[in-house]
Amino acid sequence: GAIKGGKSGARSGAEGGERRRYRLTLKVVADVALVGVPNAGKSTLLAGVTRAKPKIADYPFTTVVPNLGVWGNEYGTDHLVLCDVPGLIAGAADGVGLGHAFLRHVERCHVILHLVDATSSDPLGEFEMINKELVRYGNGKLADMAQVVVVNKIDKWEEEGWDIADEKKQELETRLKSIMGHSRLMWMSAMDGNGVDDLMARMSAFVKKVKDSKAEEAEIKAKEEAEIKAREETEVEA
Repeated sequence: GAIKGGKSGARSGAEGGERRRYRLTLKVVADVALVGVPNAGKSTLLAGVTRAKPKIADYPFTTVVPNLGVWGNEYGTDHLVLCDVPGLIAGAADGVGLGHAFLRHVERCHVILHLVDATSSDPLGEFEMINKELVRYGNGKLADMAQVVVVNKIDKWEEEGWDIADEKKQELETRLKSIMGHSRLMWMSAMDGNGVDDLMARMSAFVKKVKDSKAEEAEIKAKEEAEIKAREETEVEA
């Protein structure tokens, strides 16, 4: 039956809500950013020390998206998250070669592992170009990020003979250290694993040192801010 006293009427229309557009930027969080020119061996290193399966080929720009991998020491006591940043070229800070898309991932890392290609015709020029792009990107804070430099593909030198390899190593070491601004320089062959274990053990210790230093700075800053706030409150009460 009909419900007594009930009133029928048109339902009032819903009011229009606000429309907004958001642009979200995804930034990978990792301990170490692997940085270098295209084909410097970043993906080979990542595949060698983690379970990541990046695309590897003997031509530039094989990597077009950042790849993540987790390294762990043989005892299971130390771990590092590595981010293989696609190869950077001149103009990356202006977006050339998807530079902006790649450089933003470096921002969230603690340490840059800068790979230098031993077989390059101009390893110093490439090293300086990459550092220049890091300085120019965003607010320039990437330039202050701690770096470890590793010269890769030394196996190619050794194929020419140990004497030649040693001569080339000494020459490049002298030239690199004159422009690096620090002494964290190592040597490896990501392809055959020579020097890789030593590199990763040292990277683990260095990343821990950098993280501890950042935590200490943050603690000091928080303490200073709390003291300022307490002082201001005391002044207001007075």
